[in-house]
Amino acid sequence: MSFVLPLTNSTEDQTQNPVLFIFLGASNLARSFHGLKYCIERCIFPRPASFVHAMGPGRGYVSRGGILNAIYSPILNCGILEAVRNKKIKDQSVVALITDIGNDIMYGVSSEKIINGLQYLLNALGEFKTNIFITSIPVDLENDISELHFHIIRQIYFPKSPVKYSQASNNIKAINKFILQSSNKKITVINDMKQFCGIDKIHYSIFKSQSAWSHVVGKLTASLGTNISPKLKTSELALSMANNIARILLTDMLGIANKTNETF
Repeated sequence: MSFVLPLTNSTEDQTQNPVLFIFLGASNLARSFHGLKYCIERCIFPRPASFVHAMGPGRGYVSRGGILNAIYSPILNCGILEAVRNKKIKDQSVVALITDIGNDIMYGVSSEKIINGLQYLLNALGEFKTNIFITSIPVDLENDISELHFHIIRQIYFPKSPVKYSQASNNIKAINKFILQSSNKKITVINDMKQFCGIDKIHYSIFKSQSAWSHVVGKLTASLGTNISPKLKTSELALSMANNIARILLTDMLGIANKTNETF
């Protein structure tokens, strides 16, 4: 009987520890970031939550990328890992989401270099005893997209890309194989996001984004022992999209507004 009480107190203390969330991604993440943030804060309340993120449309992990004159540094070289080392406090839990992998492929980066970059990132996050969640690339070109469809998408999103259909297909297979094989006690692979993709097979459908990100938040918060079923509100998703447009225009393109201290 005397051994039960200390264990319970320890568990209760642990569930009240602050949590640092690290979000890494591109356009899908950027469009819904604020909704994710609000939803997570609701789910883990009263635990304090803090956030750092590196994201943006067209952003790569190992290559520079973006849209128009909004060009972002590679996520691996943006300084976010160094900031986490300085920001993390004692007894703080760390949860990381690695998503929107694939833009580097269209910038001509080899699958080997992308995989090496992801491995470095997983190792670096592991130093913080992080609960890591990583989404696979939610498309199989040979089964989901015709070669004509691929060329149309490439012309719209990556007009300067020289990457061919077969090259992109092989790279996606190699990267997804690495991601799936990376799964362990501290790395959870989210491999079912294809169901939420829209017609371009890259972005989550505007009609399914709410469900997509509620699904992801459920994975993230479950690792912290919460039993709340998360659901992004429509108003939060709309606010996220508005904030994303404002950030791209005012901060990333025009430089009128400064980045927040959680932005990399």
